[in-house]
Amino acid sequence: MNLLIKKSAIKKLFILLLAITFANFLNAQTLPAIGTKTNIYIVRHAEKQPGEDPFLTTDGNIRAGDLMRTLKYKKIKKIYVSQFKRTQQTADSMFLKLGIDTVQYIADVSCTDLFNAIEKKQDWNKHILIISHSNIMQKIIFKLGVTDFPQQNIPANEFDNLYLIRYINEQPLLEQSKYGKPAVASEAIMD
Repeated sequence: MNLLIKKSAIKKLFILLLAITFANFLNAQTLPAIGTKTNIYIVRHAEKQPGEDPFLTTDGNIRAGDLMRTLKYKKIKKIYVSQFKRTQQTADSMFLKLGIDTVQYIADVSCTDLFNAIEKKQDWNKHILIISHSNIMQKIIFKLGVTDFPQQNIPANEFDNLYLIRYINEQPLLEQSKYGKPAVASEAIMD
């Protein structure tokens, strides 16, 4: 009887370890094959009107133009925008004035659709711009290998952050800067 209990316990332990290993495999952060020529720019959409899928405000349209002027000479080959109007309108100046194509992805915290779209378009070894949202940007940065980036949402009134991830010896290097008129949250920090 004692031997049967031990075999049962060992079997349950084995199944538990197998389940944990499988779960870790599914959730593993696998970095795509990113080359040394890759520059990934990441911004949040510009200021938006209220509502479920709103357009940009006047300030948001000005910021979209500021983004275009800031990144004009960065040799960006593709812009990735979510399914929401505010990200698409943030890219409009670059699309219309610089002729840079946009690719739409479904925004979610797993970033699966975004990474699949970049892979499908074979853009991992190019300069690209990702326009995202305050609750997803930090997930993108983390999944691109910058594991010490804070994982809280970007403040609701902060729109002027520009992140650049470059890879040196296969290690991500994150640079943060500001563009356009300082956002309300950034003005408070600068005082």
